[in-house]
Amino acid sequence: MSYCLLAGVGAVAELLSALAIFALVLFVTYFTTRFVGSYEKQKMTGRNLQILESLRLSGGKCIDLVKAGDKYVVLGESKDHVDFLCEVSEDSLVSYDDAGQAMKKPDFRKLLEKAGNAIHPGDRK
Repeated sequence: MSYCLLAGVGAVAELLSALAIFALVLFVTYFTTRFVGSYEKQKMTGRNLQILESLRLSGGKCIDLVKAGDKYVVLGESKDHVDFLCEVSEDSLVSYDDAGQAMKKPDFRKLLEKAGNAIHPGDRK
């Protein structure tokens, strides 16, 4: 009876050590991935090229909206090459919030008039 009990304890110890090693590997993998990702992101900041948006069409094809300096261009990208599709003006771009809703650019003149009316409600021209 005591042999069965010792064999069970050994199996539980093996299982716990395997789980501890697995958790350690996951821990190291997680932090290594975060470090490499932040390093790559930091290396890419401050550049003149930014991919603002990308739309995947099929397996190896996508359309990218790229900001190059102060110009916005649309590029078609495939496995073998990249094609210039068109240039887009900044005014035609629409910004989206985190929920995917289109955000309108605020009209600064209307905001100033609204603020002025809030401060001086009796002064209207």
